[in-house]
Amino acid sequence: MKTLYQSLKPEYREALEANEDKYPSSVNAIKKALKYNELWSRLTVSEVRDFITFIDDRVFEISYVDWAFGTKFLQDE
Repeated sequence: MKTLYQSLKPEYREALEANEDKYPSSVNAIKKALKYNELWSRLTVSEVRDFITFIDDRVFEISYVDWAFGTKFLQDE
């Protein structure tokens, strides 16, 4: 099974990497959480919130399904 980081759609992985220079500690913490988990449900609410912050998506445009299951952010298996 792939990790969440491996399953991220390329545009979201690139968005994280684009913010890494400016916010290294925060982005590295998010990347670590994504690399150590295979299921979206294993992430904390704070980790999901931080992920959304650093991919530059607008929080109010993200649906409940995306928050709960990461549907928008992950590639189809």
